[in-house]
Amino acid sequence: MRITIQHQTRYDYSEFTQYAIQRIYLTPRDDAHSRVLRWEITGDGELSHRRDAFGNVMSTLVTTKPTQHVTIGVQGQVESMRSPYSSEGLHLFPQTYGELPVGVFLRPTSLTLATPEMTAFARAHISVESQPRDLIRLAEVIEDRLIYTPGATLVSTSAADAWQRDAGVCQDHAHVMLALCRSAGLPARYVSGYLSGDQKASDATHAWVDVWLDGVWQSVDVTHRCFTGERWLRLAVGHDYNAVSPIRGVRSGGGEETMQIEVSVHH
Repeated sequence: MRITIQHQTRYDYSEFTQYAIQRIYLTPRDDAHSRVLRWEITGDGELSHRRDAFGNVMSTLVTTKPTQHVTIGVQGQVESMRSPYSSEGLHLFPQTYGELPVGVFLRPTSLTLATPEMTAFARAHISVESQPRDLIRLAEVIEDRLIYTPGATLVSTSAADAWQRDAGVCQDHAHVMLALCRSAGLPARYVSGYLSGDQKASDATHAWVDVWLDGVWQSVDVTHRCFTGERWLRLAVGHDYNAVSPIRGVRSGGGEETMQIEVSVHH
């Protein structure tokens, strides 16, 4: 399956900026499930690229000239393939040479810290002895409780806050899944990416989780209550949204900021 992506983010400022730097995670990961056919990132400034400790491609955009507008654009095409590790075509990810130990993803973060109530709930529903299907049952419970509600939360909303609000979006579903799995002793990591052919995802990028079970990373989309497959294209993995947010930056000057995002993902 070939997935074509066009993604543009535009920042407008009420005053001239003096300096701005943006950290960008918008390049597909290299893995057994996808092959980049073409990919280009453009921006109003100086772009550089490197791999981080988790194997993600991290781009940096630096703008040093005074401006009231900054645009970051992505366009490309990726061939998404069935998993060579699963007869059902599900996306499984064995640990590969050079990757950080899976235990790194047991560490909670401010966005994924489980409350005592959540920890008790997790240990009643999942453990290191669980079967893969138990991950989907847990995803169903999470999605039933956190009704998909755009605008109900912010990017700074923690798993504990979303759990109490009973509402959220894909990012919140992923954070709650991470909190529950980690508190039950299962390493789990946040995945940022694109989902082709479904409207029940964010307006920019989608989010799901990898859970270490049965000696592989099992990739689960909590929002859609399923394992991921060919329509899911991953960009970056990390501890939580803050670690691999698509675009994150700081600036000097600029006054008030407004942002516009346009995304097209199709196969």
